Amino acid sequence: MNDETGKIVRLGVLFRGAAQVSLLVGLLAGLTACASSISPFTPPPADPSSPVAAAANAAAKDSKDAVAPRFIDIPAIPTDVRTPVQFKKAVGAEKIAADKLKRDTAPSTWTLSDTEGYASKARKIGKAPPSDIPTDADRAATEAFAKAARDRATAPPSKPQ
Repeated sequence: MNDETGKIVRLGVLFRGAAQVSLLVGLLAGLTACASSISPFTPPPADPSSPVAAAANAAAKDSKDAVAPRFIDIPAIPTDVRTPVQFKKAVGAEKIAADKLKRDTAPSTWTLSDTEGYASKARKIGKAPPSDIPTDADRAATEAFAKAARDRATAPPSKPQ
């Protein structure tokens, strides 16, 4: 389809006129922009009814007086950044470590053994605190305290009606 050069040449002739028209329109737009008194590089004035108009105009005025940075103000190239070769080595080391981890944790590469020995070691290390479950005597003492508190309690005075 595109191997027929005649079609491509005919399309170029058709669009050549359209391109010239769009170029002419662009040039005219550019000339009118240059002829206007407003420069595209100056900020427009702030709306006077805006509560921040004074601050915006002051900031715009300050930006006209600003000093452009100089080449000497560009900071030096940092020296503590890895070189591309160092990055490549680090990535390679991470890939090797990932492959080793996958090999070591693949299915059927490990089994559980001596689980009772492990559990007994864990029990020795983590001794459980004595049980704080209340006994019958504790429950009876709590009930006696609550009964004594209820007996001492008096009802609040009722409101006169």
